[in-house]
Amino acid sequence: MQSVSLARAKIQTPRFRRGLIERRELEHQLGNALTSRRLILLVAPAGYGKTAALSRQLQRLHSGCAVAWLTADEEDDLQRFLSHLIEALEPLDPPWRLAPEALFDLLARGQLRSAASALLGTLEATDAPNGGVIVLDDLHAVADARVFEFVDHLLDGLPHNWTLVIASRVEPPLALARWRARREMVEFNEAALSFSQQEVQDLWRHATGRDDPEQAGRLHDRTQGWAAGLCLSLETSERSAATAPKDIWRNRRHLFDYLASEVLEDLPGALQEFLLRCALLPELTVQRCEQISGNPRAAQLLEELERRRLFSSVLDSEELTLRLHDLFRDFLEERLRQLHPDEVPALLRLAAQSETDPVRRTLMYLRAGAWDEAQQSLIEATADMLASDEGAQVIRLIEQFPADIQAQSPVLAYVRGWCAWPHYQYGVVQSAMAQAAVGFDTLGRHDDAQRARAMQALAMFFCGHMEEAKRLSQAVRARPMDLETKTLSELLDFWYEGHHGPLDGPGHCLAKVVDLLMQGSRAELWFRCMTRVNTFLSRPGVRAQVQRLVQGARSTGEACWSLQANANLVEAWLLLWQGRLAELEAAFQRIEEDAQWLGQPAGLRIRLLTLKVMYQVSCDDRDAVRATCEAIVAHVSLLDTSSHLHLIYLAVVVMASAAIEDWPAVRMHLPALHAEIGHENPSMQSLIRSFEARLALQEGRVGEALIALRELAPGSALLDMLFLDSTVRTQLALAELADGSPTAAWRALEPLVERVTVSGNIGQVLFTGVQVLTELSLAPWGNAAPKEGLATLRQWAETAQRFKAGSQEGPRASAAQDAGLSARELEVLALLAHSHSNKLIARALDLSPHTVKRHVARILDRLDLASRMQAAHWYRSRFGG
Repeated sequence: MQSVSLARAKIQTPRFRRGLIERRELEHQLGNALTSRRLILLVAPAGYGKTAALSRQLQRLHSGCAVAWLTADEEDDLQRFLSHLIEALEPLDPPWRLAPEALFDLLARGQLRSAASALLGTLEATDAPNGGVIVLDDLHAVADARVFEFVDHLLDGLPHNWTLVIASRVEPPLALARWRARREMVEFNEAALSFSQQEVQDLWRHATGRDDPEQAGRLHDRTQGWAAGLCLSLETSERSAATAPKDIWRNRRHLFDYLASEVLEDLPGALQEFLLRCALLPELTVQRCEQISGNPRAAQLLEELERRRLFSSVLDSEELTLRLHDLFRDFLEERLRQLHPDEVPALLRLAAQSETDPVRRTLMYLRAGAWDEAQQSLIEATADMLASDEGAQVIRLIEQFPADIQAQSPVLAYVRGWCAWPHYQYGVVQSAMAQAAVGFDTLGRHDDAQRARAMQALAMFFCGHMEEAKRLSQAVRARPMDLETKTLSELLDFWYEGHHGPLDGPGHCLAKVVDLLMQGSRAELWFRCMTRVNTFLSRPGVRAQVQRLVQGARSTGEACWSLQANANLVEAWLLLWQGRLAELEAAFQRIEEDAQWLGQPAGLRIRLLTLKVMYQVSCDDRDAVRATCEAIVAHVSLLDTSSHLHLIYLAVVVMASAAIEDWPAVRMHLPALHAEIGHENPSMQSLIRSFEARLALQEGRVGEALIALRELAPGSALLDMLFLDSTVRTQLALAELADGSPTAAWRALEPLVERVTVSGNIGQVLFTGVQVLTELSLAPWGNAAPKEGLATLRQWAETAQRFKAGSQEGPRASAAQDAGLSARELEVLALLAHSHSNKLIARALDLSPHTVKRHVARILDRLDLASRMQAAHWYRSRFGG
């Protein structure tokens, strides 16, 4: 059986051990507080029974009370703390309206209040008819101050039917004064948690089987009611309990000496050695203990530990799982380092090898000084962590390495660059990957060096150094490549040939990229290869390969929400390109839901705005175009300027503004583009010249416009991106008509008409604007244009007018019966109405729990409901059952 995972161990309520004496007064007070107060604080030094008291009372709560337990530890930063809190809530089937993973992105952007608000909204909507309790145990272990800021935000909006319980050795740095003033908080301190003299007598009787008030009184005096001291004394001998120095329970050194002489040395030798080595494990299971101790009797020894109740709690899991008390574990580790110092690094390595959590595994290797293993652990985990939007956590792990290793390690440089990629920080990627490649070659890790150089070349390309990027890519191709390196190299060729030709080059390259991805690539690599591939949709063969890319991404990364959202966005571009208005409206709804579900990530948002503005231009919705352009400009200001990405989005703003004849906006933004685009980007240079020519035509400088557009037209198809070819040819046709030459105008327009007719990609001409297409359809062509060609122009204009009319009609009304729910969502809702959990629904419909979670969120959004209970009622009221 697999060992219990870190998340499972941290979120399991410790099992209260039966047979211990009742502490009626404490338990009565704590029980009342759990059902009547919103904040309970248990603050006392180690060993005062905070965890035991809580676990006992939670087991006595009404069965309908929702309970989530999280044990904090020193490795918890805010993101890690929140991830385990989310995991602790999952058994309650909370109706998330925002992807739990999206909360991490909010944290990375410093939006702690927004993340807390999203979590609070989910808590409020969670079905908890008898209230809910969240326990944060051992909160003193947390060093990240942001955790306490986040908890403060949770307390500010905590729903009235929920109680937050905090157990800590010290008072947490929270804004507690107002809670005390409002009397909504109950505190249990050292005095409240200490055993009374009567309770010590009861405990003595229970442990020894006889009454002895005198001995019990001495024990109470010596321990002052400290639970751990009482247990220690009763586990050893009456003599040592009665004669131990009074200050033993307050002095860590004396206490450790006492544990050595009165507890550890009293155990059988085999059990002593077993305990010393297993103390390095945060949770003790048979498999992990057997591996680290090398003792085949691990199962029997763990059972012996449980029988002796040696300062451990039992977790509620399928296999026997113990967690040692912090004080006892600290003592055992110190003792191990005294007796067997040379073994500790090797034992930590063994502990790390069986650790399933990548963060804890990496930190264990770091404690062992096993820098190579720690780096390998980190690089193996990075792809999955990035796919789960945990890049910030990866960076924090890098910062745990010694400074000299951070500065010199090619692995850490590679991981830094890898983490920068999703944020479009291509300058960081380029320098980090260059450092990584040199370092890998020095170590003889040439496959890794090749992969780093492939990433470096792509980043270099996006920073505008296209020829240098191409030369580097050719050098990479000259040596053996693994699958990922081949994929990245083909991706670079896709981008390079899109800007430099041949015409069908991007389609062929993208086909190779998809073929390689389908050989088993991870979701994160699909995401890396997918962003902005719509740029070259006008090129032969690209549309079919983009469709393959979308389908492959959906089947590969079902639980990777960022990849699924990207796939939906790219598919919407295909719909726009083909002029499929009704389907595009539905796609917009899906993408808006994606953006909301993911917490409005900046990368997705700006690409969605770009798609929207194209659609709004096609619909001639001028006010919407202006508003969207303003939003794009605001997002552009936040982008890293080491690459030309911000200029590409600015070019979209200029193009959209020109299409609706907002010339002041064109004049405002055009100079920035002209100043920054280098000579290595011929597509963008041509695009800028087309903007200048369009502006000249509008200002009546027809001759100037004609010169520029005639120079651009022969290469506009070869360099086509962002509607360059359709812009150049339609504007050249208008300029030739203005110059009195309809024959030349048709000659300019005819290649575009033929390409659109053959491909069916009418979207590329719709973006030129309703006004332009109408002018062309009504122009005095005489005999210059064939009838078929004129019919095509009229069709374009009519399609544009339909787009415009369709946008003014507003969204289509959904069917009354299903309220816009899909067939799959109705299936999910039917099972939800029969009280099935997300896991059971997933099993019944052969879906992942992640997908079911998303379906539930969409159901609640579309029905405008708050909770699963309301959704179940909605379904039963309409369909029975």
